[in-house]
Amino acid sequence: MVWTLIAVAAFLAIPGIFDGMALGQTGDAGGNGIGVLDFMDIRDSDGVRATSYQFSTDEGSLFEPGNTMRSALIHIELQIWLFLQIPACEFVGFAAGYEWLDPFHRAMIGVAEGITRQVATPLVLITAAAIGSLIVALFIARGFYSRATTQICFMLLVAVLSPVFLAEPLAEVLSPDGLLAQGRDLGISVAAGLNGNANPNPADQVEVMQAGLVDNLVRHPLQTWNFGHVVDRSPVCREAWSAAVVVGDGSDIREAMRDCGDSAAHARASEPSWGQVGSGLVIILLSPLASLVLVILSFMIVRDGCYAIYHGFMMIFGFAAGGFIYGPTQNFLIRNVVDAFVAAGRMSAFTIFLGVYTLFLNNLFLQAGG
Repeated sequence: MVWTLIAVAAFLAIPGIFDGMALGQTGDAGGNGIGVLDFMDIRDSDGVRATSYQFSTDEGSLFEPGNTMRSALIHIELQIWLFLQIPACEFVGFAAGYEWLDPFHRAMIGVAEGITRQVATPLVLITAAAIGSLIVALFIARGFYSRATTQICFMLLVAVLSPVFLAEPLAEVLSPDGLLAQGRDLGISVAAGLNGNANPNPADQVEVMQAGLVDNLVRHPLQTWNFGHVVDRSPVCREAWSAAVVVGDGSDIREAMRDCGDSAAHARASEPSWGQVGSGLVIILLSPLASLVLVILSFMIVRDGCYAIYHGFMMIFGFAAGGFIYGPTQNFLIRNVVDAFVAAGRMSAFTIFLGVYTLFLNNLFLQAGG
């Protein structure tokens, strides 16, 4: 008798627990996105917030514990998946759009100007130039005329460039027309051209690239998981799905699929299945692999940007004094100038790789039908 009562209680309680889990995870019966990531205002090409995405299915009821359980599991999988995918897409815009530089852009320029005031004093410049001139005299005395000529030319070059660089240290790196900006703009322009945009605006293209990644990494896989195919292939269903997601009710999404004429999508969304639960597990396991490439490329962009800034700081010491003195100090200046340009070039290359990867993902989903 006791075990019978326990079984009845479990039968009545478990569906409610799973239903509560689903509602707690999603905020409503339709699975209204993942609120913890709302601060990431990342949107797809239709302007729909990725954090509002939801899986539309029958939530079940007290007398349909199977549907309730499957629906709850699917919604939990959705939260995990969105938590993995959305930050990856956000990081692309964060890296390529230079958002990582904004908080301390002025601080770094201020530090560079402070270092310049401390290092590039008249006494330091005169002392360094005197040492360089002494080396020229030694070369001439020993008959090394070619070395003396090279040293004189290099000292004159440093003397001409030093006032320009030291007047605004790091401007050549951090300014809107500096190395970082030019490297970023070149990479974005090439990436946009690869994706069919002949006249890209670098400031807007980052957002376009990010929206394309949301489409390919989140929106289309979610539609395939939910409906068995990409409903965006129909312009009417694309608009209907976007509008229903904004409303935030899973039942509205099913009705939108029926109204736009996609009966197969409506039927699949009307009954949760164990196949959809299994598909969710596969998506959780495999989707981060594609996102990992994005994160790595974006990290490389940030890393090389930091390298360029570091070498910009080091150039202050080279132009203030080291460039006048023959030997390792001149090599130090040359190496930092070259490395700053190389870092900007690497940023361009990794940004181009991002564009190529975006194009690859887009074609992959087009060929696979989502």
